[in-house]
Amino acid sequence: MTRLPPPPTPEVVDRDDRLAELADRWLREPAVGLDTEFVRERTFFPRLGLVQVADSSGCYLVDTVAVRDRSPLAELVRAPTVTKVFHSPSEDLEIFHHAFGFAPERMFDCQVAAALCGMGGSLGYVHLVSRLFEVELAKGAQRSNWLRRPLSEEQVLYAGLDVAYLLPAHEVLQAKLGDLGREAWAEEEFGRLLRACELRLGPEWSYGRLRRSALSGPQLAALRAVCEWREERARRRDLPRGFVLKDETVLDIARRLPRNGRELASMRGIGPKQARRYGPALGELVRRAASLPENELPERVGRSGGRSSARLAEGLRELVARVAGDLELPAEALVPRRVLEEWSARSLSRGEWVWPEAIEGWRRSVLEPEVMRSDLSLRQTTGGRRRRRGRRRGED
Repeated sequence: MTRLPPPPTPEVVDRDDRLAELADRWLREPAVGLDTEFVRERTFFPRLGLVQVADSSGCYLVDTVAVRDRSPLAELVRAPTVTKVFHSPSEDLEIFHHAFGFAPERMFDCQVAAALCGMGGSLGYVHLVSRLFEVELAKGAQRSNWLRRPLSEEQVLYAGLDVAYLLPAHEVLQAKLGDLGREAWAEEEFGRLLRACELRLGPEWSYGRLRRSALSGPQLAALRAVCEWREERARRRDLPRGFVLKDETVLDIARRLPRNGRELASMRGIGPKQARRYGPALGELVRRAASLPENELPERVGRSGGRSSARLAEGLRELVARVAGDLELPAEALVPRRVLEEWSARSLSRGEWVWPEAIEGWRRSVLEPEVMRSDLSLRQTTGGRRRRRGRRRGED
């Protein structure tokens, strides 16, 4: 356990010349801590209020409402020689991509690193700082309005603390990763985060995150089309997706396939005004989806094979838990439940092991030998199902 002195009071940077001066210094640092504060409750695109930066000298709050020239920040974010240290940065990466047109080229996520070091999955920043440095942080200003000026004393203190311990945490976690021989694993995970950020910016993201295992091919086609339509409309009007159509309503449209405004109006979550406004467009999308040929329908993903699939999924779950335990990792960090269900269903349906992209790389390298040594046989599982069907046909 490392004990650290209290961090210095953060400096609020609200002048272009001061930002340029500091950024020139940050570009010469090996690493800086980064975080953002923003408002997004009623818009599709985040409205950036602050960018917090920690370097070897202190913490700085760049007031993006006050400064006019953000290019020094953009140069820092893109600099390949400076490691940008975050904690759970999925939203920060999206914000930088929206503000500057790109995400950081070199990054380190303390949350991912902590998981790979055996400290538990999805460890929050407050708990990480407490475990590493015996410092208790308050989170009182987390939900405040970061666009209102002047900033309160509580906001300034909170925003500074949010980056004050990132560089010390990076130093400790980087050393632990080196001792465990897992630095390459971490780099692979950071690359996944950047790719996931790019996916979040596209229309396929909202389709891919919805639970869709019970939908038929035409229903999946309708779901994909409605998600793309909602995404385009939300972006164009700068509204949250749920302000256009809620997720439950999008899924209900896919299940029921309404062909016109009257059928749409009968659905929960759709008012008469929405039915009149959206009915023609959504009805046309549903009709097109229902008429697609088989080879153009989305691939079905989810449980299949009844008891056989359930047995395979349970066997894989036990295997993953055992391997994760040996590595002192959370099972969910090794193979998330949703990925495990997809893995078992696709492998069973094809009669051979299918490795989802989410568990390629280091995950596959530690799992594949155990899977191949296990008694989880796809041939026996599917064959048993065929034999049972054959017996039923013979009995008939």
